This record gives sequence, structure tokens and C-alpha cells, in this order.
Amino acid sequence: MALLFSAPVFAAEGRESQPSKAELDSINRQVAAIQNPQDRAAVQNQSLVWKMTTFLCQSAARAPLTRLGADDRFFLQDDQPGSQVLVSSSLLQGRGQFRQAADGISWTLFQWSCHLDPATGSVKSFEATPLAGAGVSASSAARHTPVACQAAHLNVTLDDRNGAFDGMSQSGTVLTVRNTGAEACTLPPVPLVQFEDKSGAKLSVFRRSTVRARQPGSHGAKTTQHVEPVLIEPGAVREATLHWVSGEVFDDSHNCVQPAWLVLKVGQGEQRAAFKGHFCAPAGAHQVFDQSALQAHTDAQ
Repeated sequence: MALLFSAPVFAAEGRESQPSKAELDSINRQVAAIQNPQDRAAVQNQSLVWKMTTFLCQSAARAPLTRLGADDRFFLQDDQPGSQVLVSSSLLQGRGQFRQAADGISWTLFQWSCHLDPATGSVKSFEATPLAGAGVSASSAARHTPVACQAAHLNVTLDDRNGAFDGMSQSGTVLTVRNTGAEACTLPPVPLVQFEDKSGAKLSVFRRSTVRARQPGSHGAKTTQHVEPVLIEPGAVREATLHWVSGEVFDDSHNCVQPAWLVLKVGQGEQRAAFKGHFCAPAGAHQVFDQSALQAHTDAQ
């Protein structure tokens, strides 16, 4: 199943509810078990309520939803604000949708409650209730589930943060991606980045670090690995950092290239941003760079 990303939503009266120590310990253990550091960082940057829903409640949701007629695909949130609410350390509530096993096409909207034991961090019970008139067609479900981003609806820029990444023969930049469309959409957590020269010819500069696929969790017997997409709301920005060797620190060559363009590949389309910088590598080797997973935009310099 897929997981969507959401903004944190908390209980009323301006006071944020907080998980118990046992709940935090459980979440931290599961996050620490993610082997790839970039993948782990991407999860750590998600909201508290998302992490509680994902790591504490999601496995417990499968059996109750199966009894309601769900197949193996469900979401514990929708694309509207307030779809995941941390009421207290013993209760999370929200809305979601599941695909019906009967036809594998129709979707059902539901509301849910996840009752926790703050002393142990375990789930005491998970309750789900279909919403009135909740049966929806595949086309209607598509309107609720964000689709893949299109290149035409993205704006790509680069920000070197005033040279903050420069030093010790290293350089870097921040790749920012803004959703200029009217609908939320998703991108892979580490989208494909390429480099071109002034004539538009692709250069042999390759990404060195990638996000490894994760198991979908302890629920069920599914073993297919997958990486969760990154949700970008209309007008929202996601960013990734790129790092590379920029100095001629290798004794055996002057093997450096200076791209003119960074190209972000999006489905069958692409977006370009003018690139300033150069990559160096040992003789006979390709130039490489490290790329982090997309994360929420920050104004940190």
C-alpha cells in the first residue's frame, strides 16, 4: 500500500497533544531501523501525527478494514486538511479510503479511530466506519488520490545558499521544486536528475546515492518493496540537496566537467535549471553526485 504525507493536525484550544514516552520510543526504534540515511531523514521530517499513524496504527488497521471489504490497498488519510488528528496520547482519529476487494476498482471512504495504550505504545483497538454514501468509483477515487506530477506544472530552481556548501574541494546546491498546478501531485522521493552541456548533450554525471526501497511493514505477507511518493500540494515547495567533488583533488587527472543545465526528469517530460559549477573525478571515472530525498521546504540559509 501507499502512504501519503500530510501536515500536522493537533487537538483543539491551541494546545498540541503529545505522544507518550513509550509511543515515541516505538516510533524512534522503527525509524532507526530504516537503513538508508537519506530515506531515514525523509521519514524523520514528516509530521508527528503522520509518524504516529504510520508506525503505531497502520498495521492494526488492516484486519478491521478487511472485514469491511477492503483489499490490500488503503490510505489512512485523504487530500483534505484535518484527515489525521492527534486527540491525545491514547487516541488518533482521521479519515481514509480503501479499495473494495469485491471488484478491485471501487473505493470506500471511511472514518477511523486508533485507540492506544500510552504505557506500552501498542494499539488497543482500531475502529473504522464507512461514511454515508462512501462507495466511489475508480474515477472518483482518482480525484481524491493525488496523481503523478507533470513537468508542465512544476517550477525547478537551484539555490547555492550563498556558497554554504562550498569548501574542502566540495560544492553543492539545493534543488527546489514548486507545484504550480491547481491540484496536489506526487513525485518519487529521489527524482531522476541529469546534466547537459550547452548544446543539450547529456553528460556522464551520475547520482551516487539513492533511496532504497522499504518493506511495506509488518502487516500482511506482502514482500514487494516500494518507496513512498512525496506529496506536493498546490503552491508547495519540496527541496533536495546535491553534493559533489568540485576540486581537482585527484593526483592522476584533470577529469572535470562543467554542465550548463540541470535536468529534472518527470515522467515523459522534464524541467531545466541553469547550472553553475563543475564536477571532478579520478581519471577514467564518471563524475558523481549525492542527492538527498525531497523534503519540506525550509528558509534556513
